[in-house]
Amino acid sequence: LSAMLHDSFVLNLADMTWQSEGAPQLPFDVCNNVCDGIESVPYHKVFSFGGKKGMMQYMNTVEVMDCGSQVWSTPPVESGQPPCGREDTAWVYDTKTSSLLIFGGWASRWLGDLIKLNVSAIIGPPYACISISPQSGPVFGETEMTIKGLRFKPGKVQIRFGNTEKNQVVVDAEYVDSETIKCRTANYELYGAMPVAVKVSINGEGWTVNQQTYSYFANTAARNCMAFGPGVLANVVFGVEIPFIIQARDTINERRTSGGDKFSVEVVSEDNKVQGIARIEDLQDGRYDVRYSVPQPGSYLVHVSYAELGGTAALAIRGSPFRVEAADPWSRHRVLGAVPAKRKGATLSVLDGELVLYGGDKSGVTVCMPGSGEWRWTSVTPSGTAPDDRLLHSMTNVDGQLVVFGGNSLGNGSELADMYQLKKVSANNWAWSCPKSHTPYVRLTAPAGQEPNSTPQPVSGRSSHAAVALDQELLVYGGENKSGILSELCIGDAADGVQVVNWREPVLHGDVPQPRKGAAAACCQGRIVMLGGTGVNAEEQPVVLDELVMLDIEGANELLCTINPSNASGPRPAPRTGAVMLEYMEGQLLLYGGMGVDGKPLNDAFTLDVETLTWQRVYNGSADLVGPQGALAALLDGKLVLLDSAAGSLKLDSICSLDLMCLTNSYNFATKMKTDSVTLLEGLESWVDKQSHSMDAAQNLEKLSGNFDSLLKVMDSLYQVRVKKADMDLLVEQLRETLHVLAADKVATGKLEKRVDDVAHKWDEVKKLQPQVKSSVEPIQASQAGRIRKEVEAFTTRVAQYKTAFHSRPLYKYTTGCANAYPLLDTAAGEMAKLKKECTQYAELASIFELTDAMGPVTAAIKELFEELIAVKDVWDCISMCETQFQTWRRTLWTEINTSDMEEGAKQFVKDVKSLPKKVRDEEVFKGLDNMVKNFLVSVPLVADLRSPAMRDRHWQQLMEATKVTFDIHDPTFKLDDLLALELHKFEEKVGEIVDRAQKEEKMENGLNKLEDSWAKVTFQFQKHKDTEVYTVKMAEEDFEMLEDNQVLVQGMMANRYMNTFRDQVLGWNKKLMAVADVVAILTEIQRTWAYLESLFVASEEVKKELPEATVRFARIDADVKSVLADFKQVQNCVACCNKDGLLKFLEKQQTELEVCSGALFLFLRRLEDLVLAQSV
Repeated sequence: LSAMLHDSFVLNLADMTWQSEGAPQLPFDVCNNVCDGIESVPYHKVFSFGGKKGMMQYMNTVEVMDCGSQVWSTPPVESGQPPCGREDTAWVYDTKTSSLLIFGGWASRWLGDLIKLNVSAIIGPPYACISISPQSGPVFGETEMTIKGLRFKPGKVQIRFGNTEKNQVVVDAEYVDSETIKCRTANYELYGAMPVAVKVSINGEGWTVNQQTYSYFANTAARNCMAFGPGVLANVVFGVEIPFIIQARDTINERRTSGGDKFSVEVVSEDNKVQGIARIEDLQDGRYDVRYSVPQPGSYLVHVSYAELGGTAALAIRGSPFRVEAADPWSRHRVLGAVPAKRKGATLSVLDGELVLYGGDKSGVTVCMPGSGEWRWTSVTPSGTAPDDRLLHSMTNVDGQLVVFGGNSLGNGSELADMYQLKKVSANNWAWSCPKSHTPYVRLTAPAGQEPNSTPQPVSGRSSHAAVALDQELLVYGGENKSGILSELCIGDAADGVQVVNWREPVLHGDVPQPRKGAAAACCQGRIVMLGGTGVNAEEQPVVLDELVMLDIEGANELLCTINPSNASGPRPAPRTGAVMLEYMEGQLLLYGGMGVDGKPLNDAFTLDVETLTWQRVYNGSADLVGPQGALAALLDGKLVLLDSAAGSLKLDSICSLDLMCLTNSYNFATKMKTDSVTLLEGLESWVDKQSHSMDAAQNLEKLSGNFDSLLKVMDSLYQVRVKKADMDLLVEQLRETLHVLAADKVATGKLEKRVDDVAHKWDEVKKLQPQVKSSVEPIQASQAGRIRKEVEAFTTRVAQYKTAFHSRPLYKYTTGCANAYPLLDTAAGEMAKLKKECTQYAELASIFELTDAMGPVTAAIKELFEELIAVKDVWDCISMCETQFQTWRRTLWTEINTSDMEEGAKQFVKDVKSLPKKVRDEEVFKGLDNMVKNFLVSVPLVADLRSPAMRDRHWQQLMEATKVTFDIHDPTFKLDDLLALELHKFEEKVGEIVDRAQKEEKMENGLNKLEDSWAKVTFQFQKHKDTEVYTVKMAEEDFEMLEDNQVLVQGMMANRYMNTFRDQVLGWNKKLMAVADVVAILTEIQRTWAYLESLFVASEEVKKELPEATVRFARIDADVKSVLADFKQVQNCVACCNKDGLLKFLEKQQTELEVCSGALFLFLRRLEDLVLAQSV
């Protein structure tokens, strides 16, 4: 034997090659050992036994290699007598018993023994655990666990928790599939918190060998958990996320080192009307990162709670709720100069460090120059040809100039498709320029259901579109015009000085965005980002969108569109339209505002990392903080600038700015707490020192008994320690936890930690001293307490007397008037402030000397006094506001009155009055206010009625007669006040009657005027009679229908009770129309008969011979009829023709004469017929 080896080789059966590199090595040299591989899950095991490592040195150890880890190990033999060392032995694996059977071998002699080695603990059953989730949980158990593994099978599944037989607990589990088992963790309270092995057994086949470790921890206790950091300090700001950390602690007050606890954080205003937004991130180490934001300034309560295992309700952690005061982080600037008017559809842009407002009205361009103390507006008149006034356009910064495109014309309401450039030429000079022409372009795509048109078409006019700068070009998408919402996407030249805008449609690959208007869009790092807007759904109804549309620039004229990319993450912005998207910083865009699905403004801001598509909410403000249409937004020097109107203002006179990134960074945990932890520690040290020094004074009881001030200091210290003990204990722990976190962030905290330990020790000494001091001063305290109680009782009596007398003051009389009421209110406020100050002093003494029960009645009385003072002041404020507004309205000239605004304002005043406190509603001052507002509200509709165009001088005369007041409504200085002096509310019914009469008379007057106009244009139709110069008369069918309708109309006027005003006109028209109807009817009959008889009496010689008398009669009639017809032909107007004096009687006579002629002709024709019949016989 020359050498022994411990190397290994692997034969790759796929290509039959040996590999030695990386093969596992035995821990020692050996030869003549037996080695074999045995199937196990998840990896096979290789066993080695026996052999010799030197001359006559036989081995009896068992070595095992896991083929997964490829590491050799020597497992311990738990029971039985190991065999003697040997070599050249034989063995075999028995799968039924999971045992190795070893037979014989050489150990300086041949052996014949048979030895059994149970390796089930190494081989395990034919299944294995791969992972468990979660990997830790409370010692109470009942945590749902998922076990992942291989080759699981149905059957009785059991899970064992424990490390030894003494601390093992077995629970039943549920088979899910071949790779999944579920169970609830065992209750391990009997053995305590520790890491334990988790093993699986199915149908009693043995426990898995590749164990997983589950860490039991002591149950989290809400009473021991704490929160610390910026978010639980006294002062925060609204709008941005404020962080703090929750440190979970268990029942023995130890830090938890794993996650999984379900904490709840709720942030609400103290009046419970405003809700904040909170999110919690489990750091998986016992800490929880909490971030919350509140939407507006005010006092808030941060509730942090934890539902303990087995509990029915969430419990507050230490110190919860935390009271915080949220301040306004915005810088609000003083605005001067030519402040622009409030308007809709304008744009706010930035150029050369100045705000540029354009559109929405006809004021042109207004520029605001920021300053350190004030921001000044200036109305500028740029040189060059100015664009048409417009709204809902786009204004985009393209290569240092502002490019205006499209919009809705304020002149004729048309959608525009023009382009103008605005640039700053010098300090005070601006200039407009515009291209001379725009080239049409071929549409590559068409709306759904239509084919693309190969004929070049001009770029479409539109409003509410999205526009994005692409180097020196402008990309325009969507918008709206008369044809509906557009999907048109085009790119045009927008460089400075461009004369011809060449438009083109880029080739779009990928998704196809739906038509929309009001989308927010911007370009960053070669990616065009578009969000939201308004589209239409399948029912053709408008819908506000939340789609994120990515347009990646892939070539000179190619875009790849992706809608709602799957890799987008972070808090997704709510659906919105009309938002602003701007490039914020390198690789990031800022989205602000817009209108939500409810039509209300959104006052929030998000950043988007264009590369990773990660959203982050950087501001979340209340919609109530901006106007109903939202605020105009821009980015100026990295700050978000909002332009809006102050409450009730008609000007854009509110400008505020906020550096979002700087503000967010200032509330970073480490940044904020590096300074604030020092401040908190200094405050704690000062407070503890003060209490310690005050208690030291208790050592001289004789001095205390004779010096009330010294006693007061000691008693105050006892009180402070008593009521603030829990707060100070918590503050010490919060400081320790804060420094622990800062130290992990590489912040030097060693000196601060030493100071915290020192102040904590001193505070402990103060707490120990407190009961001793209290006991020693109790006799002195008792003697002073009696005196203080008597003083409190006397003060209570004095306050009660004051309260009784307060209600009899002139403040409660409406006749006092605002001018006198406010000095009285100031006097009462001063008196009550003194009472409150005195009450506070007594309350402090009562708290210190433990007499809190004595302060209840007087505290409540003073509270009621202030409530009553505030209530009556609210009434006088309302009176003042109403009187001021009413006086303004009263001074309005009669010709300028806007009754709609007045009525709306008066109704709001009525609501304001109703919202006043109930406790003053029985007071005279309230009743006077209520009557004033209601009377004005009653008068406003009457004023609106009296402004009716139907009112004539006769009606104003009737009003003067009713009110017994004379006035001149045509006086150019006549004001609303002159009319309200009539006390119209007292004559509501009479005014209504007068206005009703005026309106009905106006209707009648209009009807009569219409009759006059209509019939002045109605003429007869004339037709030439045979070949003569005579024209027959006919009334057009539509004119005849109008005649019938107008007769009915006039009959209705005659039935109207207000007819007397137009009696003559109505009766006149009734007569005229009746004459027209009668004349037309009889003339029609006359013409028919006349035309028939003419052919006989004029053309037939036989008739003339046989009927000479009738012929003479007809000749006379013929002349008269032709005379009438000739007259009609000359006059033509129906009414004029038919209403000539005596015409109807004349026509009736002609009709009678024609009947005579007709009768004579009839008899003649009858005789002639009889003669013919006789001859035929």
